[in-house]
Amino acid sequence: MDTIAAALFKHSNSGAPKPPTQTRAQRQQQLQYPISTTICCIHLHDKDKIRLINAPSSLVPTLRQAIGRTLNQPIKQETRLTSGSGGDGGDGGAYEFRLEGKPWAPTPKTGPFITSTNLVLAMKSAMETEGWSLVLSSNVSRVREENDSLFFEWTGGLMDGLLPSTQARERGPDEVTLVGESEYKNEKDYKNGDQNQEQGQELTEVGSVDLLTVEFSGYDTISMTEAPVDILTALRLAILRHWTEGIEQESDKKGVHEFRLTGFPFQTWGTETTIEISMVIIQALENMRLHGYKLCSESIDRDVVGGKAETQEKKNKKEKKEKLIIDSWVLRRI
Repeated sequence: MDTIAAALFKHSNSGAPKPPTQTRAQRQQQLQYPISTTICCIHLHDKDKIRLINAPSSLVPTLRQAIGRTLNQPIKQETRLTSGSGGDGGDGGAYEFRLEGKPWAPTPKTGPFITSTNLVLAMKSAMETEGWSLVLSSNVSRVREENDSLFFEWTGGLMDGLLPSTQARERGPDEVTLVGESEYKNEKDYKNGDQNQEQGQELTEVGSVDLLTVEFSGYDTISMTEAPVDILTALRLAILRHWTEGIEQESDKKGVHEFRLTGFPFQTWGTETTIEISMVIIQALENMRLHGYKLCSESIDRDVVGGKAETQEKKNKKEKKEKLIIDSWVLRRI
């Protein structure tokens, strides 16, 4: 069964090169969104691997020391990985540590005094010491061997001689306004012109707090609820920039906009797919931040690794009736 699944979901590198997934206009729009250099990811992969994705090289020895001190034994293997999405800055690549034992297995074998929780806490502490704060814990993979990804944002001030958010601060709202952005919010604030000034001010204050939800469902779908055009564009560009398979279909029903990705991005089989989908999440968070949106609560992880009580047969029958939501975010405009 595992062999059949691998054949179905494995990335194919054979055949003729695929045509570009982005139009010329979309490539021009990408210029408004720099590749993220202030968000990175620690991905707990398979049963014994840690992947540091889109991070500056200075974090590699930091993480190495944290792992070594916690495990009290040498790291088995270290490998530099790359992704097909490419780019500059963080470059969408990763650095992988392969550990002795199996810390991410359902029954960890990391030694008599160590647990997987100790290791995660040690890495989190090391990242915070270097100025990186945890903003999201997520798992959008439908593969049992894939575990949580921890996303960190740079909050430590100067990095490489520049403020990390300099580009976002220097560019006004008009400079990140995309084609098709609506002005409906201003119209909404002033359409009740008959009301007194105090009531008008109250409406404006309430209207200035915007919440968005992002959901990952099935094997290939990302959806947003009640999102304005510019935010949908920001998410679309994040997907197209790093998911080399592109977007197969988009639909909009009752205020819910769905992006159905080509392939099986949440059946993260293989190194390249894992890195690409992590980069999509990183870039989506970066693009949302440029429009003033940040996570206001941690994601709701609906698919706990190692805790699946249902058989695969029952699970497949259920998914025929409805797409299983595997992760959900809430973002707030600040």
